[in-house]
Amino acid sequence: MRCLSVLVALALALPTAAAAAPARSIGDEGLTDPRKRQMPARHRLRIAIVADWVRASQACDDSPKRCQRFHFAPLLIDFAYQVQFLKYAMFRPSVGIGYNVGNSRNAMPAIFQPSLFAGYQGKLFGAAAGWSFIFPFPTVANQTDGHQGLAQPALWGNHALQLELSLTSRLDRGALNFGLRVGGMKTHLIHLNLDLKRWYPIVSFSLGWFFEVGARRKQRSAAP
Repeated sequence: MRCLSVLVALALALPTAAAAAPARSIGDEGLTDPRKRQMPARHRLRIAIVADWVRASQACDDSPKRCQRFHFAPLLIDFAYQVQFLKYAMFRPSVGIGYNVGNSRNAMPAIFQPSLFAGYQGKLFGAAAGWSFIFPFPTVANQTDGHQGLAQPALWGNHALQLELSLTSRLDRGALNFGLRVGGMKTHLIHLNLDLKRWYPIVSFSLGWFFEVGARRKQRSAAP
């Protein structure tokens, strides 16, 4: 009878002891819960494809009668470094180089584009504002395609101010990034009898991949 009383007392004490013991989380074991989104690493490198688009001027020819609207459309490989600070703030300088795939490519074939962006970066969404200098080279106003095409415009001294919305989703040891930018580009346009200094709307899309660098990358690489 005494043994039965001892067993009953132990059975009643076990739930109380288990409740009093501190619960251990996945984080306590040095692991990362894949079900939860992680904050971005403090230091990251990004390689991206960036596509800009600007609607430029028009040219017409009377013999035969025809008109053509020209577009400035750089397609770039963009190399960026992004630093995260104050938890949700970010700063990202970048340099892009590429080719003008628009129908003004004969007047402005190659593109060099440095940029600076700063703003908010959360676990998934980001919002930033930035400046870009878009430098086409060599730039020859009124160049043609060599096949009876119309004269093409040249854009000089291009300064773009844009707002950016982005979506970043972590995959394995890196992160996939999508971005949309809208804003204005101040330029000096030279085309036939036009010599204008004005703002033009500019739209940009980006698709890139973030690589983590520094201590955060080492910690995640060491995790099983």
